[in-house]
Parts: sequence; C-alpha cells; structure tokens
Amino acid sequence: MNTASNLKTVYTKLGFLLAGIVIALYTNNPVILVFINASIILLCLWVPGLFREILSTVKRIAIGFPFLLIIYVLSTWSASGTFSHAAAAGSIGASVFILKIHFVLWANLIFVRTTEPQQLAQALHKLHMPRELCIMIIVIIRFFPVMFEEAASIYQVQRARGFELHHAVNPRNWLPLATPLVMNVMKKSQDLAIVLELKGLFESK
Repeated sequence: MNTASNLKTVYTKLGFLLAGIVIALYTNNPVILVFINASIILLCLWVPGLFREILSTVKRIAIGFPFLLIIYVLSTWSASGTFSHAAAAGSIGASVFILKIHFVLWANLIFVRTTEPQQLAQALHKLHMPRELCIMIIVIIRFFPVMFEEAASIYQVQRARGFELHHAVNPRNWLPLATPLVMNVMKKSQDLAIVLELKGLFESK
C-alpha cells in the first residue's frame, strides 16, 4: 500500500473517530447510542484478532461501570428524595453515560490499534498542522487507553488489599484509587516529556 493510500485510510479512520465521538457525546437518545455501539463492535469483528484484544481491555475498564451506576442513583436520590424514582432515573442516566464512554473507548482503541503513530503524524502534517500540535494530538490519542488500563490495574491492586466497591460510595474513600492514578499518570507524562525532549521534538524553556 502506497503512501497516498495510507494517508487516505488514516483520514477516513480519523474522520470516523471524531464524528463518532461528537455524536456519542452530544446525543442522549439511548436507541442511537445502542446502535452506534453495536455498529462499532461489528466493525471491530471485521479485523481478525482485534475484537478479542480490545474486549480484554474493555473488560478491565468495565469494572468501574457499576460504580458509575451507584453514583448516578445516589446523586438522583439526594436530589429527589425518593429512592424508587432515583433508582429508575439514575439507572437511565448511568446507562446513557456508560454507553457514551463505551463507544468512545471502542472507537479510540480501534484507532490506536490499527494506526501507526508515523502514519498519523504524516496525515496531520499534510493538513499543515504545526509539529507541536501534531505531537500533542498523537500523545493524547495514544495515552487515552493507557490511562484507562492504569485505572483498572490500580482498582485490582486495591481490591487485593481489601478495598470493596461499596466503599467507593463515600467520596472520602476515593483516595486509595485517585492518589495512585494521579501519581502514575503524572510519572508517565513526565517520562514521556523527557523522551520527547531528548529526541529534540520539544525544547525546554
């Protein structure tokens, strides 16, 4: 496949990613969200081995979905004061939010797993984007699944230490999850910044 075809493929995937994310984030219709989620999973099945690889990542991240459901129900309960109404409205709100996250996650993972950073850099360069902006976009797209996997790993470690999901209902118990996540993400960001600087992609001020 020549360079022109590679760039055309990257543009197509990038356009699909951006359009899908915009649709997922700005619609609250559960039917549309279910449809686009089913569509992207079927699309993933066309690529051999890709579905299994992405599904293993999504399973680790989906551990936090029940936590989101609890947060939505409790938030609605505190606002309405009626648990029956809060359970129904909170479940619907949590489901819509989870469907949005699910689609963004699948779309991003498909793009990351099927696109080389060099190809994305060439495609963005052809759009006359500044080099610094191209690098920033590439890092954000590549770093997104890493951050989710890091959060899932931290949750598993804390569970091994006795942390239970029902403890997360109280915001004061979020510290064992939030602190290591922030520290690990900051460390990875610092390491990445050092690598980019050593390669001459950015100059320290």
